[in-house]
Amino acid sequence: MPIVPSAQRIVNEVLRGNPDLDVNSLHEDAYRLMKQYRSTYYERRVDELLSDLDLAGDARERIKEKLLEPIVVDGTEYSNFMEEVSRRVSQAFQPISGSIAEICAQRELERAGLQKGVNFTRREERTDFTVYFPHIHDSKAKHRVEVKNVSLRERATRGLAFDGDSLFGFFNQLGEFTETSVRIFEELCIKQGGYCYIPPDILTQIPYPTRRFKPNTQFGNDMATFARTGTLP
Repeated sequence: MPIVPSAQRIVNEVLRGNPDLDVNSLHEDAYRLMKQYRSTYYERRVDELLSDLDLAGDARERIKEKLLEPIVVDGTEYSNFMEEVSRRVSQAFQPISGSIAEICAQRELERAGLQKGVNFTRREERTDFTVYFPHIHDSKAKHRVEVKNVSLRERATRGLAFDGDSLFGFFNQLGEFTETSVRIFEELCIKQGGYCYIPPDILTQIPYPTRRFKPNTQFGNDMATFARTGTLP
């Protein structure tokens, strides 16, 4: 049984409840659901651990000793129970979190009328998405999009500098958009002919002038324009 379901299953589960969610609400609800699955895993593991313990008397010390003793899971030795749990959850959490962001981006492209394998590809040419004008089989121009999740960090800058023309993400930390980082992204986007697509709530709070930042809700329509015309609006 997987620790956390696949990104596609999580997104589908959210959309079953509300198929008309906007991209930011979809990502937020999917991210929240993923964390709920993680919490359920922790709870199940603790229940499994405590199920064979007699909690009378020195229960506290016995639980502490049990949690801290070395264990072997699936042939891998861990120094204690919590190390095993945290490592396994982290290994499952990070790639699924990134995939949720990519699935949300792909949904925006498809809602704008673009088709995978015709107007865009995913995870090719060292970038997350590539949009083609007029289509992949007769490409006269292409636009590469790097997708990030909730944290900007240095790798977003590297991704845009080397493997992308635009950046699309669900960044939720206003403090990451310093005057220096905004200037760097502005310069990179001008050079590459792209934009930084970020959540509207964050965009409206950036206290510095921006020319190459747009709400991520415009991402799909902008890429559809590129697929039709070869340029971004």
